[in-house]
Amino acid sequence: MQKNVEIILVHTQLPENLGSSARGMLNFEFEKLRVVKPKFDMDNEKIIPVSAGADKVIRTARSFEKLSDAIKDFNFVIATTNRSRAIKKKEIKVKDFVSLISNRKNKVALIFGPEQSGLDNESISLCDYILKIDSNPRFSSLNVSQAVTVICNQIFEKLKNKKKSMNFQKKEIAKKSELILFYEILEKKLELTNFFKVEERKKIIFQKIKNIFSKSELSSIEVKILISIIKNIKK
Repeated sequence: MQKNVEIILVHTQLPENLGSSARGMLNFEFEKLRVVKPKFDMDNEKIIPVSAGADKVIRTARSFEKLSDAIKDFNFVIATTNRSRAIKKKEIKVKDFVSLISNRKNKVALIFGPEQSGLDNESISLCDYILKIDSNPRFSSLNVSQAVTVICNQIFEKLKNKKKSMNFQKKEIAKKSELILFYEILEKKLELTNFFKVEERKKIIFQKIKNIFSKSELSSIEVKILISIIKNIKK
């Protein structure tokens, strides 16, 4: 089931962490990796030695300039974070994640943020759920490669004794490319109707709007209906 899961590393700062993340992934049979604008070149000489034999994960990794481009072909996007954020998301447990990927039609991304700050609110607003690692509440920050390894291990263990909990089987969820297109159309329509009264708060307000729709787990048909409605609303 790991084949319909991909790891996405956003703005990774150290090449060693990319190599170590690839190693942790392959330890638990995850092979698909995407990177979003890392702070180093992908041919950095420090990556491969630290990957310790997980070369194929690095060599087949796909690179993107923006997270919104990297997630377009996924049905579900899961953010990993231990920080409290202004953007509130439903939390998913590892056992529920396993139930989600047991439907092979669900293409799922696990997103990990940069070492220093983790994922920002803009990135989290594009995600469907938050996945947290239980740790010392007084010292919960993990190195990104450690976080990748821990979560891949937890999923690997659960897959060996798979149990259904949340029901992700019945509905085929829209790909993120469809949802992002809807967001773009909605934002333009809201701008035309002067919805954003205060320009300085536009970004925060629209993040919260996106969060409302991401909670709904919309199908392709539902997204198309919403786009049609928005396009036919007159000023």
